[in-house]
Amino acid sequence: MQMAEENAPQRHNLKVTIPHQIVDELGLKSGDDVKIHITDNNVVIESDNNASERQEIKIRWFVLPALIATIIFLTFALVRQRDLIPLTGSLSISTAVIILGVVSGIISFTTFYIRNHKEDRNRALKGLYWRNFPVILISFTIILALTLIAIFWFMGILFKGAAFDPYTAGALFALFTMTINYFMIYAALHINSEMMVRLLILVIVGGVLASMITNSDNHWWETNLSFLGTQHANYSWQFNLTLMVSALLMVGLIDYLFVWLHRKYPHDLGLNTLRVLLTVMAFSLFGVGAFANNGKGLLHLLHDIAAWGLVAVLGVTVILIRWLLPKGSRQFQVISDIIVGLLLIDFILFKYVGYFSLTAFQLVAFDLAFSWILLLLGSLRRLSHRDDLTMTVVLQEEGTADAKGASAGEQASEPPVDDAAASTTEKPAGPESKL
Repeated sequence: MQMAEENAPQRHNLKVTIPHQIVDELGLKSGDDVKIHITDNNVVIESDNNASERQEIKIRWFVLPALIATIIFLTFALVRQRDLIPLTGSLSISTAVIILGVVSGIISFTTFYIRNHKEDRNRALKGLYWRNFPVILISFTIILALTLIAIFWFMGILFKGAAFDPYTAGALFALFTMTINYFMIYAALHINSEMMVRLLILVIVGGVLASMITNSDNHWWETNLSFLGTQHANYSWQFNLTLMVSALLMVGLIDYLFVWLHRKYPHDLGLNTLRVLLTVMAFSLFGVGAFANNGKGLLHLLHDIAAWGLVAVLGVTVILIRWLLPKGSRQFQVISDIIVGLLLIDFILFKYVGYFSLTAFQLVAFDLAFSWILLLLGSLRRLSHRDDLTMTVVLQEEGTADAKGASAGEQASEPPVDDAAASTTEKPAGPESKL
């Protein structure tokens, strides 16, 4: 029995020193709780700050505002003594959802956006300064309203003349409003550059295609692409609003990406120039939508200035991009050169050969330009990503006086850095942090 106890392996704890680079990056301090687990034969040390980022959306967060909106809706319906409430129309479920649903959704988005920023649950929000908040809020408000209008327009076709008693209508209203609040809270908690790029694609492609479809009877292609935003087009406000919302999303996305890029590449003249060009491009796009091309006059002049300004700034950016990006890939530079060549061919075929009509010229140029902008935003997103911080640390038995840590690639002869130490059982005094 005694021999078995002597031969039993001794069990002891090990401690690891967390280098100060990781301590500063994650904002760790002495006494913080961390989790350690094994995944695929690897030891993973996880900060509790990261666990909070993956929080689930609690049911009460989106149910309570929906219930409040539903009470307002039912009170209005009962006071007006409406026996049947139509699905669509002036005083209908759709009208109530578009008004009350948008208001409650925006309140939820604002609340959790601010809460998320203060608690820093989403580290990506560090790059979104408060100056960006109005742009993001307006963009999400317009997107939500347009989405609801499109949904109820389609439902009005499917269920033409449908009407419900107040309580059934209230139940349908509550379902719609809960869905709205859920997605708005999700957007506020998970907003990042990838989500904004997807929204940009969805808005501009969906809006332009919808405008083309609703104006097919007007043979818009016989005039030009700008016809979709004139007073002669059906739902011209839809096309113009699409351009303006896309411009707002671009402004927010540019600001977001360049906050991170300037941290990674401070005082880079090329990036500063690129930021100015992209911002001017976004404002020009906004001007194209804000100033409808209705014949002659001041609006026509402003529309032309914005449109040609957009073309000029885009052309300069495509040509200079190889000198503006600090680490542009060779493939992206080749694609940029090809797009410049294709745009020149497109212009020659329209202006001098007469092979392309104005509409064909605009569509080809729009497709090439939009594709290039998406490629550029993708390159900027990759450049803005923080480099992986990989460190090599030494495991030591508990009680060892000195803790050594060195980053990968450092010379072994270099003196150890004054890091934050971590231990599973002790809490040493001073600036050291324990795991």
